Amino acid sequence: MAAFFDTGLLFIIVLGALIFVHESGHFLFAKRAGVRVERFSLGFGPPLWRRQKGETEYRVSAIPLGGYVKMYGEQIDEEVAEPERSFNHQSVWTRIPIVAAGPGFNFGFAIVLIALIHAVGIPVETSVRIGQVLPDSAATEAGLQTDDVITTLDSQPIERIHELKTSIMESAGRTVELQVLRNDQILNIPVTPRQDEATKEWRIGVELRAGSTAIERVNPLAALGQGVATTWQITSLTFVGFGKIISGAIPAQESLAGPIGIAREIGRQADYGWRNVVFFTAAISVSLAILNLLPIPVLDGGHLLFFAIEIVNGRPLSLRKREIAQQVGLLILVSLMLFAFYNDIMNLFVAR
Repeated sequence: MAAFFDTGLLFIIVLGALIFVHESGHFLFAKRAGVRVERFSLGFGPPLWRRQKGETEYRVSAIPLGGYVKMYGEQIDEEVAEPERSFNHQSVWTRIPIVAAGPGFNFGFAIVLIALIHAVGIPVETSVRIGQVLPDSAATEAGLQTDDVITTLDSQPIERIHELKTSIMESAGRTVELQVLRNDQILNIPVTPRQDEATKEWRIGVELRAGSTAIERVNPLAALGQGVATTWQITSLTFVGFGKIISGAIPAQESLAGPIGIAREIGRQADYGWRNVVFFTAAISVSLAILNLLPIPVLDGGHLLFFAIEIVNGRPLSLRKREIAQQVGLLILVSLMLFAFYNDIMNLFVAR
């Protein structure tokens, strides 16, 4: 029960942070453009807490599955006394950054989170230890033993498990010389890898585990570079994933998760440490940004699509057309949410 509440608290913190960052993008860019922000809400529905500060009401609402920024003059047919403070009376080139800032802040948040992980430090392997020697294997024949620490292969230092695996596979069956540390003694042991009949990979027949580890830190500038590079990789993989879902290459039932699925995954990541939770938050932030950029009316991407049409046509879409498009967009969004909830519930039954 305690783990359940811990997971629930983590979920609220993560989701709240993502919503706050997203809505802060809209809020700050609206303020910068001189648009009056009437309400900044974390969550939907009846308010649990609210406070008026200046011209903006800040609130935390009962349904924590999103948020919104209510801007003055946001509706096309809304009558306004101060058009210069109205969102819809701004030029399209002013409205675009206000809408795009939400997803943009989510991308930026992911970069900052990943940079933070690298700046604080990441545990890395500094040695590779044999956890188990498989029977009737090349390792058994060579005399390798459990708890041997592999330090080099053909005089090349081995500090990561993947380095050893790569070198073994690239050997193509050639005898390699391993230097191992056993009971404070250094031994040189020749091993001839064998090819696995099923996978055709070259192996020596051991199960490996990390031996010694160290915290690897980088300076803030390098950490920021890592944040940008990793966020770009996550973004690319997310687009590829969306493409495979749409094409049917990946079943939607196995890939679309709702709040319950996200909460479960946050709890699972928490078992591996805070860095995993922070990285998962960054990945969700990227997914949230991309989802909001989809050209679906009611999402940020839908508004940006309307702005693009306005630029091409020289005038906004008619109110009637926008209302129809938003109704269709809302239907699509609700359908996706219901499908995600359905997946969550089905996965709960499967897990049991």
